[in-house]
Amino acid sequence: MHLIHQARLTLIAFFSYMVMSGLLTQAGVILNAVADQLQLAPAVAVSIFSWLTGGVLIGTCVSMYLYTRFSIKSLLVLTYSLLLVLLCILSFFKPQHYASVALIFMVLGVACGCGLSGGAVIISKIYQAQRRASAFIATDCAFSAAGYLFPTLAGWLLAQQYPWQYSYLAVGIVGLFIIALVVCGDSPQAHQVKASKAPDKSADTEEPYSAWQEFRSLLCVRVLCMASAVCLYLVAQTSFLTWAPSYLTSAFALPPDQAGQVVGNYWGASIFGLLLSVVLVNIVPTRLLLLSASVIAIGLTTAMVVSGSPDTFVSLGFAFGFMTTCIYKVAISLGTQQIPNAPPMLVTLMLFSGSVGSTLAPAVSGVVVSLSHEQGALWLSVCCYTIMALLFLVTILSENKKGQSTDWPLQRAA
Repeated sequence: MHLIHQARLTLIAFFSYMVMSGLLTQAGVILNAVADQLQLAPAVAVSIFSWLTGGVLIGTCVSMYLYTRFSIKSLLVLTYSLLLVLLCILSFFKPQHYASVALIFMVLGVACGCGLSGGAVIISKIYQAQRRASAFIATDCAFSAAGYLFPTLAGWLLAQQYPWQYSYLAVGIVGLFIIALVVCGDSPQAHQVKASKAPDKSADTEEPYSAWQEFRSLLCVRVLCMASAVCLYLVAQTSFLTWAPSYLTSAFALPPDQAGQVVGNYWGASIFGLLLSVVLVNIVPTRLLLLSASVIAIGLTTAMVVSGSPDTFVSLGFAFGFMTTCIYKVAISLGTQQIPNAPPMLVTLMLFSGSVGSTLAPAVSGVVVSLSHEQGALWLSVCCYTIMALLFLVTILSENKKGQSTDWPLQRAA
């Protein structure tokens, strides 16, 4: 029974990552269809996805409080019930105005952020330290698998002349599975019950000060460089995957299902790239691995942009996902090594920087496209990858090697 209970909870966590991926990764595939429905240029319509990613950012921040006050079970049922209602409104009523779609997207993002946090909390509660890292790698694989499945499904549905909302409704089926799994059994306790309710005035007065002091201790050049680099990575990745299908359609007249395949290729190959990175990090020094992957990202994106062949572009999507997807995890790992005995706030800062990058990407890339064309967004990605690599290099060169750990957090302890 214990194994069945653990498997059920693990599936809940995996599905929460798949819901997030399903909503975010098909943006580039459905962009033109969304623009047509809203009667806007794609460069303007793309900003609507910033409402989605912005909602995820809000949901992630809010969940830090919610999961210390309410049970995981009640929050997950409420979160995914709300998500199902919103997806049904989006799919069956098909709102035609930017403001109404933006509002739905923002609340969907909040629900996704809360649900994803719940999945992460479940993983942290049901697995011990040795297996927890492997479980989190598996959640990344679930995210990538959904990143292959849903964009491919979206491209096929558009090719069959179905509304773009139906691919989002398919994500709701995964949310329905989560609700069913949650109500079938108990969930772990997210917060610790205090042994004593007696007030401690000294603790109350010192906690804000210590938190502020902890934050100030993070404000060094290396940490800021790494946080900025993580932000730029998400800007580059999101911008490229958002605009690559539109570029292939406008430049080479590819149908939506074929153009959207580049997104599926990226996420499908990234599953194997993530698994390979777990092996490589035990063989190759972390800093060398990070710089090498960054240079490869610059080279592959440049090759894809200057390529005059749509087949070459789409095929390089496999290499792009396989060889560069490890950058995000390795960068967060290196960022947490910049301060000895890294406080939890440092990890939160790195994750927050990534969320900011994914939130800014649709709006920033939309401005670039409006000033140029679809290819301009791809060059934006190349520039962001280049600056990111330079920030990594600055961080590594300015490190004080003494007392710094070179172990990746995903490495098994000796």
